[in-house]
Amino acid sequence: MIPIPLLVALLIAFGLDDFARPAPADSAREALAWTIGGVVALAALAFGLGGWTAWRARRTGRPSRRVRRVFSMGSRLLTVGLLGVHAAIIHLWGWPSLVLDSWGWRGSILIDDALILAPFLVAQLLVWWGMFYGERAILGIPSSHPGGRSARHLYLKERQSLALVLPIVLLFVARNDVIGALWPNWQKLPWAEPVELAALGIGILVISPVFIRLAWPTHPLPAGPLRDRLEAIADRAGFRCADILVWDTDQMMVNACVTGVLPRFRYVLLSDALIETLTPLELAAVFGHEVGHVAHRHLPFFLFFFVGCLALLTMVSGLFTDLGNRLAALLGLETGTLAMAPGIIEALIALACVGAFVWVVFGQLSRRFERQADIFGCKVVSRELPGGNPPPDPDLDSNPEVDSASSTWSICPAGVRIFSGALASVAHQNGIDAGARSWRHGSIASRIAFLQKLALAPEREPAFQKRVLRFRLGLTALLFGSLLLASAGLWFGLLD
Repeated sequence: MIPIPLLVALLIAFGLDDFARPAPADSAREALAWTIGGVVALAALAFGLGGWTAWRARRTGRPSRRVRRVFSMGSRLLTVGLLGVHAAIIHLWGWPSLVLDSWGWRGSILIDDALILAPFLVAQLLVWWGMFYGERAILGIPSSHPGGRSARHLYLKERQSLALVLPIVLLFVARNDVIGALWPNWQKLPWAEPVELAALGIGILVISPVFIRLAWPTHPLPAGPLRDRLEAIADRAGFRCADILVWDTDQMMVNACVTGVLPRFRYVLLSDALIETLTPLELAAVFGHEVGHVAHRHLPFFLFFFVGCLALLTMVSGLFTDLGNRLAALLGLETGTLAMAPGIIEALIALACVGAFVWVVFGQLSRRFERQADIFGCKVVSRELPGGNPPPDPDLDSNPEVDSASSTWSICPAGVRIFSGALASVAHQNGIDAGARSWRHGSIASRIAFLQKLALAPEREPAFQKRVLRFRLGLTALLFGSLLLASAGLWFGLLD
């Protein structure tokens, strides 16, 4: 549920601010015209794709597999295009200069940051609006349904996205504006930004679940057999949370998530459509999947990964500056009307490096974590079956989130069959092709095939768990080693 595009947009707008700020635009009117043109172009593409998908679905009675693939690929390309236009608005077309200098908002608290990010938020809203008509056609939702109304859809999307990002924005403002105003010399220290990023990550870890609970339309899962079953599973697994919530999506989303590292601020959310679609045992398997993310400590490791990468990026920004200047000089782009070229090249290099690292490393990590959670979901539902008393699972013995009772859980063919059915149903209800690739989760088909192999040969699971552990330890060592080298470079003045 991490809003990756919005996080990348924040990085583009503010994380690269110090070494990629463009020269002022020739005129405020020119900067405004380019910005509006980019936003309108994105909106036109989104409405075009959404309208074409809806037209094809009405023409054939239901969207074909090809139409679904085109829509899925188009959605991804639009996301990339949205970030590309946002980068151009910030680092090429002079929008920040227009806001800070021409409009006179430099030095204000929150307002300047909100105005700098405003074109991205407007463009994202328009892209969502255009894509909505295609999503509605793929899901087969009539326009008379509450979830088939564009205004309601956009309202829920904005609430969902802002609830996840608002804590980050508030903490960023506190760090960038309040601390900068009260202790101006602090941010001049070489260690200030990495320390601030670490504090920012811890703050997000603590307060973001509260924002989600307040901002997302949810209500507690009513008392009854389903809640009793899920609470019994949580008790047996040693899993603690503040509440189990029904996530009101107007039946538009079949999904579940867990948020919060601390039990006092931890919530498990099951969407209304998920509860309506799946059987009680399939819901138990999905709930077990979310418990698995906590049991394997995925949430804090993700945060460590992101904060560590951001800290490393800020510490080595001098390398991007030097490389950008060298490339600009080599291409003869550092003088005259192209004086801003070095900054643009720096931004492109930094974004390319971050994008490649996140796409490859984070994608590999996330897919492994999803399979760990899938295995846990299978074990949970195996334990729910009559006579379920599987053999011990050594991977869970040392986890304080999981008690001794759950250390006897293991995977079995029946549990795999039920969990696989839940995955297939979620994919079908969301209009997702089971074979469609996902860089964060892997395809539904590949996840089901992996679980089926484990059901036939359960002895292969410990080897998989050890491979994931080695990958985590190797990534941790690589990140810590890189941070140490960067720290040494700053200490000896090699990265100034």
